[in-house]
Amino acid sequence: MGVIHKLKPEIRQFILDEKRVNPALSCRSLSCLLLQKFQADVSKSSINSVFKEAGLSMPVGRTRLKKKESLREAIQGALRLATKPEVVPEPVFPVQPQAEIECSGAILLKAADCLIGGSRHIAELIKNSPYADKSNITAKTESLIYSSLFEDPEGGQLDKLQGLLGQGISREDINSYLNDLQGVMSLEGDISQAIEGLTKEARCIKIDFSTDESSYIDGHMYTVWPTPNTPYCFSTTICNANSCINMHFNDVSPLVLFTAPGYNSPTKEFFNLILGLESKNKEIAGIRVYGNKLEELSSIYSKENKKRYFVFAMWPWQFIDYRKVIEIGEFKPFYFEPTGLNLYCAGIEIKLSQPDVSQSLALKGCALKTTLSEKTKLVVLSNLAFEEGRPEKLTNIYLSRWPNLGETFHDYSRKIELFTYTGSSQRSLSAEAARQLQNPPRLKAVFENYLEILDLYVRWHFLPEEFKDKDLPAAREHFYGLNAIMKREDGRSVVKFSPPEGYLFLKELEYACHRINESGIFLEDRSRLWCLL
Repeated sequence: MGVIHKLKPEIRQFILDEKRVNPALSCRSLSCLLLQKFQADVSKSSINSVFKEAGLSMPVGRTRLKKKESLREAIQGALRLATKPEVVPEPVFPVQPQAEIECSGAILLKAADCLIGGSRHIAELIKNSPYADKSNITAKTESLIYSSLFEDPEGGQLDKLQGLLGQGISREDINSYLNDLQGVMSLEGDISQAIEGLTKEARCIKIDFSTDESSYIDGHMYTVWPTPNTPYCFSTTICNANSCINMHFNDVSPLVLFTAPGYNSPTKEFFNLILGLESKNKEIAGIRVYGNKLEELSSIYSKENKKRYFVFAMWPWQFIDYRKVIEIGEFKPFYFEPTGLNLYCAGIEIKLSQPDVSQSLALKGCALKTTLSEKTKLVVLSNLAFEEGRPEKLTNIYLSRWPNLGETFHDYSRKIELFTYTGSSQRSLSAEAARQLQNPPRLKAVFENYLEILDLYVRWHFLPEEFKDKDLPAAREHFYGLNAIMKREDGRSVVKFSPPEGYLFLKELEYACHRINESGIFLEDRSRLWCLL
């Protein structure tokens, strides 16, 4: 992809569009964005050639239509394309401040859709079908998916839904769009197959090293495990797993684990991983993604041996006999703006050793406190270079991925305990999708069934355990119909809920906000989604 004449029209146009939006955008930043959006490894020299050919400041014309793909190519593309861009403290393209807009609790469903990638890939299938009108397909597709959620005749809830989608599409527009799509042959089956593929769950990621050793990371990337038998509730979507692999192993974005595994000493598998990322004594030979039945879903082999970056947290009770504080600085106030969290952080350097590996690492990082008078609450360590590894910046990187600290640890521990006692029982999102999408009578049913799949994801991954056996009407009554306000600024889309007086599910809603905030979800405009009460 390094030669300009080999660039696809849509990639070339994307480069020019982004440069027009942000003239200061570097070739390196654009190369990372192209890898995220198109899975295309475009060299900086090729990007620079596009700039020169266009005169850098010349007006950009209309986007050229993509060549029609086959169904198989479209589904394979849906599985490959990344859903979640890398979590970074300062996005490359800040979203311009906007006035507050009304939306609804259906943002929970939209968050699930961002991880699954269904609406985006359904829209791509429609664009590549014989359907004539190619305008505004993504917005109309999203509206069609969510339209059955609120069937009120006055349209009040639909208006809030449109506020969520950022599009003013009427009920008449939605009905007309559906009628037109129903005339396109084979579209029902194509969309059903695409959804079934996208709902495959990645239970864990296996990292193979050239030394014949391996490490396993669960789908949510909480920590490192000795076997692939990670808790089912820690699985993620195949799109999300592939995105994480591209970001953390093929790109330079740091792998941000919630916690280091082990109590008395760091586990051998964990040390093998961080030594492998350091690329001093071993190389990464391959990366495999395993499904819920431990079947191999995909495999990626590293093309180059290079240093990769990691960030992880260590709790005060961990590794007491295998850690040594080399240096600790002065604690200074730190404010994490997305969630309004006040902390104190100090630079720290720790020597960490592992008895089975017989090696040690000196790692720099930051120590965190909630008040100056308390003992250290958490230590975040990394192999990042000085600038990125400064205490304030490292704190921001870690909290951007794991903003809830103690609450997340309690939830993580509870889920492990639950899995220990009920490990044989599991439910598969892809199996539910296959069941719901089997021989749907009409295209409308396909969209309605996909909405039910989104609801399943919300109840299984965002809500507490007791909601897993509820249904869509219950979740709609308790959560999806809530009033909320969205404000977009500084690269963030912040949704603040306004529950009615006497609302009985405040703790459950707060739990959902926490799970969404640590999922690192980016919306279509590349703004990071944050949900607050």
